[in-house]
Amino acid sequence: MIQRKQSVYLFLVAIIMSWLLVRPYAEIVLVDGRSLIFHSLVIKSYSIPNIIENFKYTIPLALLVFLTGALNFVNIFLFNRRIIQMRLCLLSLSMLILIILTMTIYYFMIRSSMDFKLHFLRMAAGFPILGIVFNFLAYKSIQQDEMLVKSYDRIR
Repeated sequence: MIQRKQSVYLFLVAIIMSWLLVRPYAEIVLVDGRSLIFHSLVIKSYSIPNIIENFKYTIPLALLVFLTGALNFVNIFLFNRRIIQMRLCLLSLSMLILIILTMTIYYFMIRSSMDFKLHFLRMAAGFPILGIVFNFLAYKSIQQDEMLVKSYDRIR
């Protein structure tokens, strides 16, 4: 059934990943007055008279975020194949961990090479962690459904 609670969890992960595509996850304010804002596709440099330029493209991160969201969305419709659904949840979990590592690498790589006066993470930096929690809950719910189906097979 598509109305199961794991479908809601998987849909929430897909929504969170789509939000991560458009929301910035970190910001570094440099000594010279510029500000670097980290998006999943590009790191943008904002200067004082509102001149925006692309500082560095982060295409691998954007691909990981897009693929993770798409994988979770497709995983909703595989409700008849619970074992494949569980494996895709584990794949999505590993991709979310890779997203966190990639975001951290980009952030610390840029931060260590610049003189900054202020740096902070934004709310979107916690989206992959929230995605891990929802993915884990979906995995557990799929596992419970599989155990329930196996118990009904034993009764027959």
